[in-house]
Amino acid sequence: MTARSYENRPSSSSSLLSFLSTSRTSDKYQLLHENINQAFLVATLPKGRIVDANLNSVKMLGHTRIELCKLKLSSLIDHTDLHNLFNTIIATPPGARTKRVRMPIRTRSGEEKNFRLQCFRSNNNEQLVLIFIYETEDEASDHTINKNDIGRFSSLESLTSLMQHPGIDNIMRSTSICKSLLNAEEVAIYTAELEPGFGLLATTNSDNVFPSTIPATDDAIGTTLFTWKNGSITQSIFGRIARKKGYEVVLVQPLGYEVSCAGMLVALFRKGKSIDGTIEINLSIAGRILTALLELGGYWQSAVVHTSEIETLEQHWHTLMETTGDGIFSISNKGDISRVNSLAGTLLGYQLDEIKHMHISDVLVASPPVVGTIQKALDQRETYTSHSVSLIRRDGKEINVLLRAVPMYDKDRKVAGGLIAIKDNSEHKAMEAKTHHLEQRALLGDLSAIFAHEIRNPLNGITTGLQYLQMQLKSTDPLQEPVESILEEATRINRLLQDILLIVKPTELKIEQASMQDCMLALANRWRERLQRRNISIEVESVSTTPLALADDVQIEQVVTNLISNAMHAMEPDGGAITITVQPSKPESKLRGKHVVINVGDTGPGMTQEVLDRIFDPFFTTRQAGTGLGLAISQRIVNAHRGTITVQSWPTVGTVFTIVLPAARQEEQA
Repeated sequence: MTARSYENRPSSSSSLLSFLSTSRTSDKYQLLHENINQAFLVATLPKGRIVDANLNSVKMLGHTRIELCKLKLSSLIDHTDLHNLFNTIIATPPGARTKRVRMPIRTRSGEEKNFRLQCFRSNNNEQLVLIFIYETEDEASDHTINKNDIGRFSSLESLTSLMQHPGIDNIMRSTSICKSLLNAEEVAIYTAELEPGFGLLATTNSDNVFPSTIPATDDAIGTTLFTWKNGSITQSIFGRIARKKGYEVVLVQPLGYEVSCAGMLVALFRKGKSIDGTIEINLSIAGRILTALLELGGYWQSAVVHTSEIETLEQHWHTLMETTGDGIFSISNKGDISRVNSLAGTLLGYQLDEIKHMHISDVLVASPPVVGTIQKALDQRETYTSHSVSLIRRDGKEINVLLRAVPMYDKDRKVAGGLIAIKDNSEHKAMEAKTHHLEQRALLGDLSAIFAHEIRNPLNGITTGLQYLQMQLKSTDPLQEPVESILEEATRINRLLQDILLIVKPTELKIEQASMQDCMLALANRWRERLQRRNISIEVESVSTTPLALADDVQIEQVVTNLISNAMHAMEPDGGAITITVQPSKPESKLRGKHVVINVGDTGPGMTQEVLDRIFDPFFTTRQAGTGLGLAISQRIVNAHRGTITVQSWPTVGTVFTIVLPAARQEEQA
């Protein structure tokens, strides 16, 4: 069949290790983290900054994954041992592993334990290294790194590196890599055609084992893994081919996202090959990478065709933004917001980055409702105008606006959405003053960010110099103590600057449907051992009818982590209990629509009213070692979710923080 041509396009994903260092917990690449039996850290050279860690390393070292990713190897390993380890790694060729060495490592509790380390250096990114950790007391772990695991890393690294150039040549090359990864006899890739069915795109077989087309009705077509073994009954073409050609097993991994099948990865196995869970996991990860590879190629090809159209639309939108004095929304024919100007955000109390991609009904909240009338007018190619509409801002206050909506058309003159303009009808001077205030606040945020960056740059140089000096000094040198003290202060200042940047820069969210019950259970399990050492228990209670939340689960974990950490310090040294409850909002509450409520309570000493009044103020803290920014950052994150965070406290009884997040609509959860 005729090969499809894709233009080459560079990608930032250059290696498996870079995937590991940037992937989120919800990503399927996380399967690889926890499928490796050994504990491992991903670190950078030569600074030794930890950028990722798996669950086994968390259990072994006592730190949370978040804590580990804020540390450097120098926090865990003595400078002399670390210096020798770095020299060994640097002397090791890329793609090779070091010999195993015995080395003491400091755990979370401050105790030094003897471990054995073995390192694997990346092929494509020489600044990244995998460090495997083995317990010396465990004889069962005293074997070399499983060759299969190293082979998997190598194959997956090669597969991800193909995304640097997502062309047909690299797609063809991916089949041989998948063949090696899966230990299969033959591999093929199919993609969906315009006509119902799938066409052969690439294969390792030159004997025409794989048919050129597969009908969409074939038994192997679906959104889950298809498996055929010799003796099974199936109407699939692949089963009949396997029987005829002497193959014992056929695995078909769909390529696509959740509910759609855009292609297939097909693997054939001969007699005697062991098909276990590892192969299925490898197949799932390879399928995910191939999906991204094919999507990159398709997006690039489509982008080339539509570049001029996109540029024209951008120019038109820029002109509109520069000349209008109204708040402007651009919506699709389904009501999703694609573009918005700053004035619209100011009028309704939203940040621009949180309005984009929301539904217009979630932003233009009016009494009586107005969105339905607007969408009906747009569908009928009519302009909608109202000289007085009462909209409810994000903060709950009402604003009276003039509202106008006009339809937008595509090149075929079909309605593709609309432009909605709003203009404040009341208190113009007050609004102008508020806009000026927001501009000053934004400017202050920009200046603060610049200031923080300008300090961090020389601070990093000072820290690096001190670390080098520390490595050169003998452990008995009297300068070790003052150098260590200065390093601790530099680290504290750097942490403070990092928190300042989190306060002033826009919060980047990846809003998805997320189970807060699962999120809180996982978080509690990660904290449980650490809290038990301080005589503190932690429990999670949830209501089964709690809906999914519209949230960035990683950011919400950060918020609750801050609350747990504060509770832990408040209950020292006597101990106590932390209880996390997850439940739906009650019908009698004043909340508009369904929400998910998370309560984080403790049995600590409680807080005075004076402390409660300032608890969310930046830089306010009752702890000597604290920065006073944790709760301010938490409030910013929750507000960015269109949620709320409040606190109640009773002296000698305890404290309860309440987080309220919007729930996914019922039709979205179906």
